[in-house]
Amino acid sequence: MKKARFIMKPLISIVVPVYNVEKYIHECLESILNQSYKNIEVIIVNDGTLDNSIAKIEDLLKDKRTRLISQVNQGLSAARNTGIENATGKYVAMIDSDDKIKPDFIKHLFDVADSQDADIVRGSFRDFEGNIPSGWIADFLIEPQGGIETLDKFLDNNTSFVVWSSLYRTEFLNLHNLRFTPGILLEDGDFTVRSYLKARKVLTTDYTDYQYRIRPGSILTSNNAKRMSESEEIIIKKFINELSITKSDQISIILKKSIYSFMRDWTRILVNNNVILNRNISCFEDGLLKTKVIRSSRPRKEKLKFNIKVIIIRLKNIKI
Repeated sequence: MKKARFIMKPLISIVVPVYNVEKYIHECLESILNQSYKNIEVIIVNDGTLDNSIAKIEDLLKDKRTRLISQVNQGLSAARNTGIENATGKYVAMIDSDDKIKPDFIKHLFDVADSQDADIVRGSFRDFEGNIPSGWIADFLIEPQGGIETLDKFLDNNTSFVVWSSLYRTEFLNLHNLRFTPGILLEDGDFTVRSYLKARKVLTTDYTDYQYRIRPGSILTSNNAKRMSESEEIIIKKFINELSITKSDQISIILKKSIYSFMRDWTRILVNNNVILNRNISCFEDGLLKTKVIRSSRPRKEKLKFNIKVIIIRLKNIKI
């Protein structure tokens, strides 16, 4: 009788940027190493952490599947880029170091990706209590489609821009040189738009295996309005530039929807905080002009809220 051949499943790379997360990193890394899908490499990028984060995981670094890369502090985008550039797996996942994942996170996403050779598979997420975080749209389910068609529905649904609940094919990322933009916040939204525009096939799932931690002092809950506003403007300018050179009507519409998505968030930041825009270089008015048609087709309540925010911004004598 012939013995059954054991077929090793593909290696999956998991990138974990680390910066000042000593309270959470052990729990995060432990959840990764306890995955039911065992053939993983865990690329831990020490982004110049100032606390005892690395010391806290010394016992877990003994696992041969872990690899520690240290660099001077450059921010989350640069740390993720370092991880992607060192990934040797067929797929890449990016896990934030203060979150954790359920045991079947990688298995579920890989099984879906492998079954249809997808470039991107997006799962869903919940907070540590099993709830959708307030103000987020976590769930996004459609039939398997090309990235452009997927992004169109993604933007129409106002789905939350996150990369950490997804799996990306490494060859796809490298082929299109898809990396995070250094020096900005909101890097997930920028990366999502650019990667979906290039993706041949995107799949979505209803697995809620990613557990997102809401904590004081994180990027999303800290009072850093000026940098947030600057990041919004950098991304919007980038998409306006892409809009000026594209020859595709379909991509033109997608870019306008993307600009509008960031404009919605930007107006919220400007209304809620005393941020001054430079009249000479701001793309605020250009963003409004480029999204006029898109805004006209949005739900009435959404349009009303957006227009009120624009009026308030102007009444606050912000220089635009």
